[in-house]
Amino acid sequence: MEEVLRATDPLQAGWVALLMLVLVALLGWINLVSPKKWRLLGGSLFAVRLGRQTMRDELDLQDRTLVVLLLMAAGSIALFLHQFTVAVLGSPTGWPHWVRWFGMVAGVMVLQVLAARVTTVLVRADTGLSEQLYTNLLLHIDLGIALLPFTAVAAWPHHLAWRTPVLWAALVLTALFTAWRWLRAAAIGLGEGVPLRYIFIYLCTLEFLPASILGQRLLRSIALDPSTP
Repeated sequence: MEEVLRATDPLQAGWVALLMLVLVALLGWINLVSPKKWRLLGGSLFAVRLGRQTMRDELDLQDRTLVVLLLMAAGSIALFLHQFTVAVLGSPTGWPHWVRWFGMVAGVMVLQVLAARVTTVLVRADTGLSEQLYTNLLLHIDLGIALLPFTAVAAWPHHLAWRTPVLWAALVLTALFTAWRWLRAAAIGLGEGVPLRYIFIYLCTLEFLPASILGQRLLRSIALDPSTP
């Protein structure tokens, strides 16, 4: 009797399980060394404004726990984008594909930090840019944590029938987080007295443009697959 070869599932590769273990381990380390971060992340998720005390006492880009959380978020978001493009769009598989997504997500975060800092120096005023910067970063972290259950289900071998609906649900969740981030950016700008036209320019350059680039990358994932008609 000949042995039947089973198709390899690209989302169940060993590196995926190892990556998820690392992401969860980073969250465990944060819980050990800085448990107050959970209060910060939970409070910042639904609040329209962060508040001056939060900005002054709890947020610092030199805080290593915040940097670790941002790395975790970039890894988690990149894993979801990898899974979605592989399972739904049929893009190439393998860890280099995830590395490219990680680089793009991390690049967007770095661009937002640099743009906020440079703009503050050029205009010699904050006008809510620091608050918007930290709002973006905290929502990136919240999204990264929220996506972990979805990516775990998508990679679990006994939930193959749920994979596509779960990944589409995760995409909807990502879109909701993005829309909420844009609404909060408008609220922060208006609250600081920034003219609406400047808020629109900010959204176009630092919010809409990165989102469109990621969207184009999603569409290009189809073209990169040689098996795609």
